[in-house]
Amino acid sequence: MDEKMKFVNHHVAHALSSYYVSGFDRSNIVSLDGYGGSDSGILAIAEGDDLRVVKSIPNRNSWGHLYGEITSKLGFKSHSDEGKVMGLAAYGQHDENEFNFIEWGGDIPVIDKKGFKKYLSGVTPRKPGEELNQHHKDLAATVQHTLERAALQMSSYLRNISGSENLCVSGGCALNCSMNGVLLRSDHVENIFIQPAAHDIGTALGAAVSVYKDVVGHRPDIVLEHPYYGPDYTNEQVEFELKKYKLSNFKKCNDIARETATLIADNKTVGWFQGRMEFGPRALGGRSILGNPKNRDMKDIVNKSIKGREPWRPFAPSFLAEDYCDYVKQPYNSPFMIIAFQAIEEKVSEIASAAHIDNTVRVQSVRKEVAPRYWELINEFKKITGVPALLNTSFNVAGQPIVCTPRDAIMTFFGCGLDYLAIEDYLVWK
Repeated sequence: MDEKMKFVNHHVAHALSSYYVSGFDRSNIVSLDGYGGSDSGILAIAEGDDLRVVKSIPNRNSWGHLYGEITSKLGFKSHSDEGKVMGLAAYGQHDENEFNFIEWGGDIPVIDKKGFKKYLSGVTPRKPGEELNQHHKDLAATVQHTLERAALQMSSYLRNISGSENLCVSGGCALNCSMNGVLLRSDHVENIFIQPAAHDIGTALGAAVSVYKDVVGHRPDIVLEHPYYGPDYTNEQVEFELKKYKLSNFKKCNDIARETATLIADNKTVGWFQGRMEFGPRALGGRSILGNPKNRDMKDIVNKSIKGREPWRPFAPSFLAEDYCDYVKQPYNSPFMIIAFQAIEEKVSEIASAAHIDNTVRVQSVRKEVAPRYWELINEFKKITGVPALLNTSFNVAGQPIVCTPRDAIMTFFGCGLDYLAIEDYLVWK
């Protein structure tokens, strides 16, 4: 074996992908996955460069697997559609007695494998295309509430051991924005960090920082403040692609942010392709579809004519970092759109199409020094409308990955109902 080859435990990689780039000197860590070797997660305490695993969570007690199985019973695809269940949960009422195969009395909750299997055998799966009824919505609410309750119990257990109120969350379950919001609002969490690629993709980051520490002797001196680590393209490369497809409806703009903001304020939808692509599954102003959050109909417009998504699935707002505190309760720095906040009721009308039915919002806070062009766009929109936010969703259509290259952006733009494409300094229309 090549002596330069180093192996990092799956869940340790998850944990370090969050803690080592969090800026915390000490923290509790909850890492929850579907599977990863013989375990489905770990609970750990970190201080300085050191990580101590307090409990390993075996595969038979997998919270990601539980959520995935219910996702499948609801007629969706496990390992990819869990976000749909999270969105659907807001339309239902949870039942504390539904999942009687879970034991809550110990330090951390335990799933009885046989009881879970028996429960699943009694659940009639929803057929593809079958209308969602209240039972389906209630089941979604129940599995969501159960995950939140489990995460709360586990994080509280760690706080009682360490005394720390810092929390890092990782693993596939950490993409659950609603769970993260509940954790942040709990009385045992003061500070929280979740990196944008919290799922298995992020283990590459975790393995890298782990090996860095082993080789150099200390953790890397970095704090992950933005996700823009993907490829970027020049105006010359963009123009080459536009001309290659013999397009004529485009122009080069002196101020693409101002022109785009004017279009969005006029209720036009825009594909926004700027700078480096995001690391992780969330579009955060590098490869985004944008709309007017004040327009209550914009959610349905984007879901139906552009994304091809279910009508009940929510979108999220990108806010100027200096202004979002006026719109949410208990604000907290949220650059990765990975925490659901409770909106201030009287402000919801200003972001109507970017708030969920339960008045929660998955905020992205945009700082000028981190994403200057995206910040300028939102600021120009604010000058026109008075609202310091845009509706933001990933630049892709159902079943397709987020666009990466100019060619991807052009093909997707002409294959869906988007009105405009703002790609670097070029504005394209149909």
